Amino acid sequence: MSELQFQTALKELEEREEDIRPSDVVLFSEPLRSALNAMIRFGRFSLTEFAEKLEFTREQTKQLADILVERNLFTVSRFSNAEETFYESRLSAMTRPLSRPPSDIWKKID
Repeated sequence: MSELQFQTALKELEEREEDIRPSDVVLFSEPLRSALNAMIRFGRFSLTEFAEKLEFTREQTKQLADILVERNLFTVSRFSNAEETFYESRLSAMTRPLSRPPSDIWKKID
């Protein structure tokens, strides 16, 4: 991608003073918007995957990811190692397992 697109994405992230929530992603320009949507849906992803979606260099992507960690959209995963950094999105499309309601639920509701 072009240097102009990277600078635009960097500026958009740096201008935000408050935390970034998934609902804020729609306000960003492309390719940042599409990449963030994909990463939020993945839930857990690597810096390499994020760079591939953005089509920026690894260093540029790392710079953006650091801002996103600072703004609490991403966290650095405990699975990170010397070779690869992994991230987890604060909110993702993954759901927790559903449990069956207690059998006497209707008695409690009535």
